[in-house]
Amino acid sequence: MSDIVQQPWFWPAVIVSVGLPLALIGLTELYNALVRRGSRAAPIVAMVRNYVVPVAGVLVLLSQPGAWEGSGTWPKVVWTIFGLLVIVVTINAVNHLVFHRAEKGSWRDRFPTIFSDLIRFVFIVLGIAAVFWWVWDADVAGVFAALGITSIVVGLALQNAVGSIVSGLFLVFEAPFELGDWIEMGSTRGQIVEVNWRAVHLETGNGTVVVPTAELAGGTFTNLSRNPEPYAATMTFEFGSDDPPGRVRELLVTVARDIPLIAAGPEPTAKTLGSSRYEVAIPLRSPGDRDAVADAFSTRVWYAARRADLHLDGDLTDEWRTPARLQDALRQIAPALSLAPGDTDTLAAHTRLERYCAGESLLRPGVVPVETRFILAGSVMLGIPTDDEGFVQIAVLGVDDPVGLTALSRTHTVSRAVATTEVDVLVVPVAVLDDIVRAHPVVAREMVRESDNRLRQAASALQAVGRQLPRGRAVVG
Repeated sequence: MSDIVQQPWFWPAVIVSVGLPLALIGLTELYNALVRRGSRAAPIVAMVRNYVVPVAGVLVLLSQPGAWEGSGTWPKVVWTIFGLLVIVVTINAVNHLVFHRAEKGSWRDRFPTIFSDLIRFVFIVLGIAAVFWWVWDADVAGVFAALGITSIVVGLALQNAVGSIVSGLFLVFEAPFELGDWIEMGSTRGQIVEVNWRAVHLETGNGTVVVPTAELAGGTFTNLSRNPEPYAATMTFEFGSDDPPGRVRELLVTVARDIPLIAAGPEPTAKTLGSSRYEVAIPLRSPGDRDAVADAFSTRVWYAARRADLHLDGDLTDEWRTPARLQDALRQIAPALSLAPGDTDTLAAHTRLERYCAGESLLRPGVVPVETRFILAGSVMLGIPTDDEGFVQIAVLGVDDPVGLTALSRTHTVSRAVATTEVDVLVVPVAVLDDIVRAHPVVAREMVRESDNRLRQAASALQAVGRQLPRGRAVVG
């Protein structure tokens, strides 16, 4: 037995026949465990199992005296293959440990991909040269000299292009922005959806704009997402010279507060610029909402200014609110208020016409209305806001329906009325409504009946979504 153990082929045979299967089994288990965890190291382990270990087993057998007859070319080929495999596995393992496992925001995470690719390429070339020098006794000095000369020639020919790319790469490495940020460069504003070594892709809402990183590095841009305060959309308006500045600023802020997509916390602000010009700043949840908010705000300001008798853009005319149209509106709602034909002339001096655009609120929760509005045209959605910024619809109000029934009872409402189309209304002050009710008690009974009906609709709608009316005397307007 001792004679067999002392044979030169014994231990290599044991390594190949016993060690090789055990190594393959162990690597297979490790590979399966990494796959279950979703690790990016699994392909590296698979390469070691499938290629490096079997080739190493062949080398163990070929390294024995008398295992190969001849000049020894094929053992050198196997050694070369083994060396190349070791180089590839080593570079991939280092790349995984250094870059793939980098913490978000660290220098390894910000390291440009092209730089890591170039470093891998250099190490591969050096590794191949070392393998050929060690296995084949090759003279690699000439190869490196030729490679150096070629690099100089190519670098001189492409110095402008390479210079711009490198400047862009340093910008990416500095990381003044990241995916999802909003940046503004000149007239271009968009959200970053892709960053690579050559360009930054911006989604502007009207398509994707590709901006070379060298252009960003050589110019000035604003990262709208890096501001500690919410991004504020600013707009400028001009009113009539006779409009009180305080009322104008109050109007702008009030309209801005009711715009969707505004940020929670900071309040909209308005300031006077002079010469009847005003600037309003609206904090937004995201810079990407600017265009939508600007469109909605500009539209609503026009309607709000007409209702407040302010003169946007110095316009002093209003051909919609005419005495004839007001008389037509009073005659339209006369049946609902039990008005006689002669009563409309008396009420004309105490009522007025208003228009709202789609999305504007005619009634807000938590207030005691001082007026009741009767819908002349359009439709209004009545609902109850929820704590999570939701909205539970109660009913859709149409022509001749009143909005603000709680004005008569002087109670707070828990509902919100939002115009779904352009809406024309007749506004009746609560004092006028009191006089009508005293003269015609049936009007009060009808309003109470309608209020109770809306309250039942509200309870049913909230119950359907697992909610309840607020405790206390909940009144729906």
